[in-house]
Amino acid sequence: MTTRQPKSGRVLKAAAVALGILGLLATAACGNGGQDEQPAAPAPASSPAPASSPAPSSPSPTASQSRPTVASTRPTGDRPQVTVTDDQEAAAAELARLRKLGWFNPNKIEYADDAVIALQQFKRWLDKGYIARDGAWTSAGLAAVEEANRSGTEL
Repeated sequence: MTTRQPKSGRVLKAAAVALGILGLLATAACGNGGQDEQPAAPAPASSPAPASSPAPSSPSPTASQSRPTVASTRPTGDRPQVTVTDDQEAAAAELARLRKLGWFNPNKIEYADDAVIALQQFKRWLDKGYIARDGAWTSAGLAAVEEANRSGTEL
């Protein structure tokens, strides 16, 4: 007679294995931990975004660094009003507000450590229709990122 694990034990083990695989995939997608300066090939638009992404290692956004989520089917109405400022503290507070609303994702913005620049960039991309609710790229934003990666031009 074979002894079987209780169902909850099997479920926990399966969840741990799945999380381990996701971790390995995320590590493999980052190459050497994000240390090289060359952008990797863009991820397919249907690939799921990981729970947390490492900060971009280069100043230009790439589809593989930010692990884009195409949001063309998500509601894009009710875009937030963005108040651009040159004050670091006010810009940081505005970004925190936008993040709380579910619109700002620092992994999608280059120079996210500088609140003023990040806020300006976020507003520019929001106005162009590149960012959707939950900070995901819209299909237009994903296409713009891929084109910027190919051509080397800024978004």
